[in-house]
Amino acid sequence: MSVGGDAERARRERMRARAEARAGALPDPGSEPGRASAGERASRARAASRRGRGRHRGAGVGRTVAALVVFALVGVAVALVVVAKLPGIGSPGTGVLTTGTVEATKTPPPPTNASTPAETTAAADPALPVDAGDGIKVATYLGDETRRFYGIGPVPETLHLIWKCRIGTGQTSGTATSKGATNWSGTGWTGQCTIIRDGGKLYLMSGGFDHGLRKIDAETGKVIWRYEFPDVIKGTNTIWIDPKATSEQDRIVVIAGSRRGFGLSMSSPLIAPVRAVSFATGKELWRVPCAHTRSYSRDADASAVVRNGIVYQGLESAQFLKLDPSSLHTWKSWKTPRILASTILYEKGDAAAHRGNLVFEGSPTAIGDTLYAAVGSGSVYGVRTSDMKKVWQFRIGTDLEGTSPVTKDGYLLVTVEKEYVPGRGGVLKLDPRKDPKDAAVWYLPTESRNLAEWTGGIIGSVSINDDYDPDNSQPPLAAASAIDGNLYLFSQNETKGTSTIWDGKTKLPTPIVVAKKYIGGAISTPIIVDDHIVACGYDAKVHVYRIIYDSPDGKGVALRARDGHTVRVSLKETDTFGAGSFESTPVVWNGRIYIGSRDGYLYCLGE
Repeated sequence: MSVGGDAERARRERMRARAEARAGALPDPGSEPGRASAGERASRARAASRRGRGRHRGAGVGRTVAALVVFALVGVAVALVVVAKLPGIGSPGTGVLTTGTVEATKTPPPPTNASTPAETTAAADPALPVDAGDGIKVATYLGDETRRFYGIGPVPETLHLIWKCRIGTGQTSGTATSKGATNWSGTGWTGQCTIIRDGGKLYLMSGGFDHGLRKIDAETGKVIWRYEFPDVIKGTNTIWIDPKATSEQDRIVVIAGSRRGFGLSMSSPLIAPVRAVSFATGKELWRVPCAHTRSYSRDADASAVVRNGIVYQGLESAQFLKLDPSSLHTWKSWKTPRILASTILYEKGDAAAHRGNLVFEGSPTAIGDTLYAAVGSGSVYGVRTSDMKKVWQFRIGTDLEGTSPVTKDGYLLVTVEKEYVPGRGGVLKLDPRKDPKDAAVWYLPTESRNLAEWTGGIIGSVSINDDYDPDNSQPPLAAASAIDGNLYLFSQNETKGTSTIWDGKTKLPTPIVVAKKYIGGAISTPIIVDDHIVACGYDAKVHVYRIIYDSPDGKGVALRARDGHTVRVSLKETDTFGAGSFESTPVVWNGRIYIGSRDGYLYCLGE
């Protein structure tokens, strides 16, 4: 797809403006490569907004509609020939490290224009990730503890295969829809890659259904090392820089979880699905056992939050642990961190009502000193970090699997599955500053539909544009993909009419829907980066959409921007890429989309 004329020139000027603005905001190379706390980020973001500087946009970029083609990146097109053999599954307690398992073949680089500035990615806010300089870029599922950062643009508007890395297939125990051992391929839910630059090179960390956690060269797709877990890895890892590390090799830590361990019974004393691995070497540093509770699962899907050297980890046993990795002791024959405090996220009667489905699958979100988690027992909990006591609870009653982002004005957007309730699933906006009985703000119901073991609602999470609108010139938007087959783009703040909620009788205001696009049903979370949405689903395609503000033809839904003026918003698809079904969440970094598929591969897509 290609276009010319004034629109394309305007888009190229926009890219140059972004590059120039970011080039002036690069961090000091000698500065600490970590990230600031959510509070520091919010403070700096407000200051940046007052200065009128764009986080992901160059100075002076208005709301003019972008052209159809993203400015071509200067880079190397890479094709991979992957020679892989599924490793033998070791004993449940043994991690196996392999290296050098991928061969890469480079193709000649495309022509470049030396006079055109490279698309660098610095931000006005010094606490936010930039492309240049070593450090963690995307630290955990949905970016960080706010769960609303999805990478940096530009987002490619035409999709071509840059490389693909073979993940392969692994065995796991049966599920609700498959009894006995079964084989899963590729990557699953949530399965988002994390990103770090180290020694000047960009790397991905990705877990797969073949039981492997991989460190991957983001430019070529070459696997640097692979650590063997005891079962399939569904969730997203968390990268952390340990301030108390005793060696350089152990300074950067990758924390990931898997299912309980293939071949282990639910009552096995050896279940320890969470592992911490050295980013430098791929060797295990410690692991976390999972208790046998009233929950029917002992897996680990949730991504950890790390603050001041303390790890907050959720487990599908419904345990929520506060861990000190600087204080290790021996468990069985392995190292495990000291538990400083813990809580269980279910109440009396929940196990019977949900037939053991009490799992903590979503990742916790931080607001100040409280961590919020939506869990399978049917509640959204607020847990105080100091002592891990439950200080807030909003009861819904259905299975809750998604991760709830916090908006920059302090609300939570919670996805609701249709299970154990008579009404429809959807998206709920909550105000955690209020008493739970007054906390519900609005509800967006989705249609009911049978798909695999689901009957409706939303399994994935909501993405929001808050971190991509530093000058408040855009309406607050949110996106989610539902079991009913549709991608929804909707307002965070403006409502029209009312809808019946999950209980089948109570009504709440309904947010205005900007667009509804069919993608075949999905549990993958769509992401908003700059003025684009990347969405994937069971139609076996990666979709890229452009969010159009104030189209010259006057089309679109009228919404108020954060600065108060009215903007007309619409959504247009720019391209798709076909592969296997997608359950994982994509991530964007500097003109590349990284996404794993159920077909056995991790893909890098770009222009």
